[in-house]
Amino acid sequence: MPPKKQGGGKAGPELPEGEDPALLISNYQKYTKVIGIAVNTGVARALTPPEEEPDKPMDQILIDDEFGPLGPGGTRALMTAVMGSGPGMKGGPYKKLKSIRLWRCHCGDDGAAAIAEVLRLGGADVAITYLELLDNNIGSRGCNALGQALSFGNNVSLLTLKLDYNVQLGTDGCNMLCRGLRTNMALKQLHLQFCSLDAEAGKHLADLLANTRSNLDTLNIAGNRLGGRGLQALCAGLMVNRKLETLVLADNMIDHEEEDLLGLRAFRDCLLNPNSALTSVDLMYNRIGAAGAEILIEAMTPESKIKEFLVDLTLPMDLFEKLFKKGGGKKGGKKGKGGKKGKKK
Repeated sequence: MPPKKQGGGKAGPELPEGEDPALLISNYQKYTKVIGIAVNTGVARALTPPEEEPDKPMDQILIDDEFGPLGPGGTRALMTAVMGSGPGMKGGPYKKLKSIRLWRCHCGDDGAAAIAEVLRLGGADVAITYLELLDNNIGSRGCNALGQALSFGNNVSLLTLKLDYNVQLGTDGCNMLCRGLRTNMALKQLHLQFCSLDAEAGKHLADLLANTRSNLDTLNIAGNRLGGRGLQALCAGLMVNRKLETLVLADNMIDHEEEDLLGLRAFRDCLLNPNSALTSVDLMYNRIGAAGAEILIEAMTPESKIKEFLVDLTLPMDLFEKLFKKGGGKKGGKKGKGGKKGKKK
């Protein structure tokens, strides 16, 4: 019989193969028994349509640690269910799935490898476009699996990859990931905030940006430790890149020592490059000082494509006003021409 809608009573319409979330939940529960782990209540909740929208297509998996961590075994059980490839599973691959968001689920490297298998083998059946694995204890081995799954000839659907707050990832993990991503032509956004990247990571990211196959338009590496040396290394890729539009370098220990100033000079040259596509830069929480600001101001020419350039108020106010731009190219705190105050309600 076809599955019944929540609330009991009449049977709902039979869903096409690969589109029934109830079968996905059932397949997940079956596989937890096979590998001998407990069912995580959060999985069923994430895949059950809300009562007020019973016909809502379930195209996203969003799970956090509210009901305990999913863990590497639970992640594998869920991904096996998504592919419909476990023993006794029905319905085949779950074709509606577009987004996977796992927060603090303790997936680890083994869980990341399971997700990588879905990216690699899902093809047109399971075309994931958005993957967010926040604070999941993913290190270099997990990054290697993800990088291989996203290399040329494998996945062509993923547009956004977020691996923020995986502090075990580090520069080695960045290297492993970038090796695969260098030949990826689909990914548009890469987020590696607070992932323990140091100066050496700048070279690996530069190699990614320098590859003509790359179509990244957003790179967010806030909250790391690139420093001036890492920024200078990154600029080797930025100088030849023609597609990156948004670069977030906030809180990266870029200071105003000589090594930092060398990196800022290299970055200024990238900004002055007429072939650069950069329109938005975030350098907040980097103490670049007056010397660093003076270097970057040289790039704020009338021909500049930069619409947004964020620096913080530790700079002398006159330099801050010359450098800071907030969305649309307007200076912070100033109204556009003809702007009127709105009436108080």
